[in-house]
Amino acid sequence: MIDGLAYVVVALSGGVTLWGLVTALVGRPPGRAQLLFAAGVWLVTLAQTVLGLVGLVGGFRPVELATTIGYLVGIVVLIPLAWFWANTERTRWSGVVMAVAGLSVLAMTLRLLTLWTEVPR
Repeated sequence: MIDGLAYVVVALSGGVTLWGLVTALVGRPPGRAQLLFAAGVWLVTLAQTVLGLVGLVGGFRPVELATTIGYLVGIVVLIPLAWFWANTERTRWSGVVMAVAGLSVLAMTLRLLTLWTEVPR
């Protein structure tokens, strides 16, 4: 896992969170630009996950292996689910769904950074 890329994921998912909250507050569904931004965030998140899984296959063993794998898979699933929801249910609440997904990816990525840098006892 590359720390710099993880911080990019954190920043971009923070952008998804804020943008989702703003669209919900103004009472509009997510627009095309917002959905394209979320898709871009997903691509960066996918790259982070692939690099993390390559590290695991290459022999790196974090202290909590199962949790690390769960987070690596989870962060790849959240944005597409929120994107699909926002695309099919065009209400202001779709923005909230995007915000929750963005905040979840942000928190899970920060936790992955912690798991990746913990020293085994």
